[in-house]
Amino acid sequence: MTHDMAIAGERVTLHAQRALFWPARRMLMVADVHFGKGAVFRRAGIAVPSGDTEDDIERLDGLIATFSPDTLMVLGDLVHGDATERSAWVARVRAWRARHPAIDIQLIAGNHDRHFDVASLGIAVRPQRLRVAPFVLAHHPERHDAGYTLAGHVHPGATVRDGWRKHRLPAFVFDRDVGTLPAFGTLTGLHDVKPEPGRRIVVATPAGLVPLR
Repeated sequence: MTHDMAIAGERVTLHAQRALFWPARRMLMVADVHFGKGAVFRRAGIAVPSGDTEDDIERLDGLIATFSPDTLMVLGDLVHGDATERSAWVARVRAWRARHPAIDIQLIAGNHDRHFDVASLGIAVRPQRLRVAPFVLAHHPERHDAGYTLAGHVHPGATVRDGWRKHRLPAFVFDRDVGTLPAFGTLTGLHDVKPEPGRRIVVATPAGLVPLR
């Protein structure tokens, strides 16, 4: 379920649950959780099943149990849209945060996060980007002179073959100056990425991680 690799001279561990762990900083990173997306869809009359928030919280708890991080860094779009104190997902996320008081949970603000006061959940919000050498932690996957960018936003995905069948799945993508994490949230789409010279793609499958050649 894990795959170790070197990025910008640092060893990191990718996890099939669409997360990256940086052992030197004991930092767990995810991107594009989109808490509350199902609720937004249902308010708009789009029939999607409930339970996405519970599923994502359960997966986060599993990652925390696996890595015991000091810091959980969300690379943008922790939430999806407008909500109030009466929104069921808000209470669930706040209760989840309260269960992990020892973990420093931070958010690099993404484009969706402007719709809700994430700080009210007990999560520190960082604007735009944060330099933690040798990385620049951001939401948008853009090159920065200050370091190697780790970001989210685009929900990268790739296609793998299983015999005659093809599966379109979330993927980690690492280019020369920018690495993009797959979307963590359950109800998120995919943006296809293609192999290119110098590009490393690692696909998150139900059976584990598959580096593409």
